[in-house]
Parts: sequence; structure tokens; C-alpha cells
Amino acid sequence: MTRHARARSVDRRTVLAAAGAVGVGFTGALAGCAEGGGDGEDGDGQNGDAQDGGTDGAATIAGSDYPAVDEWLTETEVGGADDTYDGSIVDWREESEPTVDVGAEGNDGYYAFGPPAIAVSAGTEVRWVWTGEGETHNVKAEPEDQIGESDYEFSSGDPVAEAGTEYTYTFDEAGLALYHCEPHLALGMKGAVVVQ
Repeated sequence: MTRHARARSVDRRTVLAAAGAVGVGFTGALAGCAEGGGDGEDGDGQNGDAQDGGTDGAATIAGSDYPAVDEWLTETEVGGADDTYDGSIVDWREESEPTVDVGAEGNDGYYAFGPPAIAVSAGTEVRWVWTGEGETHNVKAEPEDQIGESDYEFSSGDPVAEAGTEYTYTFDEAGLALYHCEPHLALGMKGAVVVQ
């Protein structure tokens, strides 16, 4: 092997090693972008899906943007604090059929709504579906009893336990709905819907 051939071989290895390192770094950077970037936000200024509570990669909005939601889900003046609420609101404004689980795991059993806080567009029908876990549940919004911040009042009726039970409500106008499960309010089974 001539001196020039050996030099080309070393140069080629160096170039390939450097390209491999750049490729790995670039792939890692792309993965970070796909998950909302290193700062926890998507390109639109919303939180990424790192803590979406199993919502299949849905974007989130900071709960601090809606202080009443934060207060309702974390305060203990009315019922317990919801231990499933991570400070984010699942952004389902583009969803045509958003569904919330009733009897999701949380609050020391199956005493949670999953997800506990969502954002939807005005005119959206939200569907609550019972998991069949955690005894009997209902969905109830009583503005006067829920820190006085809810713009909506509704009820699914008496608590029921049957898996597959459904309740729907259409949120016609922008506002805020704070709700709870009557039998498990003391455990923190609370929810919120931000309507934009």
C-alpha cells in the first residue's frame, strides 16, 4: 500500500466516523423535536406529550394558563386534590369525539377521570365512558359548589357502576366546566373542561 493510499484510507475512516457521530447527534435532535423539544414545549408554545397521562401523544396546555382549573384540581377546600393531575390540560381542540374515562386509575384506586383536564373547541360533544372500576360514579357540574368558577351546569344522574355506561354533553360556548363524581369527591375525583 502506498503512502497516499494509506492516507486516503485514514481520511475515509475519519470522515465515516465523523459522519456517523453527526448522524447519531442529528437523529437524537430529531427525536427531541418529535417529543416537544428539550424545553418541554412544542413549536406552537404548548407543552409536549412527555406527561400526557396516556393520551396517545396529545399536546397539552399549561394548567397555570387556567388558574381555576389548577385550583379546582389541587385544592382541598371542596373535596380532595386529584393526584392524577400533573399541571397540564390535554389539548383536544381538534378532536371530534373526545372521550374521558370515568373510573380511571388514581386517587388510591379507580377514583379518577382520565384525563382529568381537557381543552375542546366550542360546539364539541364530550363523551364520558365508565370503565366499570371503582364502584359507582357520576359526572356532575355544580358551579356554586365548585369554587364558583364553572360556566356550565350538568349531571349524568345517579351514580352507576356498569362498564360501558356513557354520558355526553355538548359545550356550545367558550367557557370553563369544573365537575366531579359525587361519591368520590372527597378522594379527589374531579375534572375540568376548558372550552375555546
